[in-house]
Amino acid sequence: MRLYFIRHGEPDYKTDSLTELGREQAQKLAEHIHELKLDEIYSSPLGRAVQTAAYSAEKLNLEIKTLPWLKELLWGDYSGNAYSTDSPWSINERFVSTRHAYPAGESWKTEEAVKNDRMVEDVAEKCTKLDEWLKTRGFERCGQLYKTGASLTEKQKNIAFFCHGGVSTALIGHLLNIPFWQMIAHFGFDLTSIACVEISEADGCSGSNAEHYSAAHLAFSGDVHHLQN
Repeated sequence: MRLYFIRHGEPDYKTDSLTELGREQAQKLAEHIHELKLDEIYSSPLGRAVQTAAYSAEKLNLEIKTLPWLKELLWGDYSGNAYSTDSPWSINERFVSTRHAYPAGESWKTEEAVKNDRMVEDVAEKCTKLDEWLKTRGFERCGQLYKTGASLTEKQKNIAFFCHGGVSTALIGHLLNIPFWQMIAHFGFDLTSIACVEISEADGCSGSNAEHYSAAHLAFSGDVHHLQN
């Protein structure tokens, strides 16, 4: 199975819609979307993601199905409103400029700057929802791998998630077993960029009752070649 994480076009955050440039970016993406050979399209329910997906869905004559957990990450101290504090990317800039390092492994969850931030809970919840969804498709999370009971048809599917930079960071990191803050520090998702994670079956035990396991692999990230024409 190939999972494509596609960020929305340039947004007007106040109206949760695409700007004129964002619509142009989405149209250019749609002109190349056939290259992915998509079987299914899922979208965040937020307007900027749905609008971006609509151009590609129309091109491919595919239905857009919305998944609530593809909404953008929440951040901000619980004492205030969502997004009332600095974003994870701004916090990371402070880490790098003042400490010359960022939190290692899963220690980011207990960092003073974020331990009371709603992003900690939201990252965990979205990753759990992804695993629940994958289980319905025949890929069950077992430690760092996925036990594959999927049909051949499911294993060969190409599925797009039209969503956001933050949630893509969290979900791709989960699939690859890369801590969220390392993803924040080292990966970026530009507008309408495409990242692909493949869950391909590894060699399992021999025998009729053998269980087979898969490790997720990053096929590519940051693809914006559709904007270069």
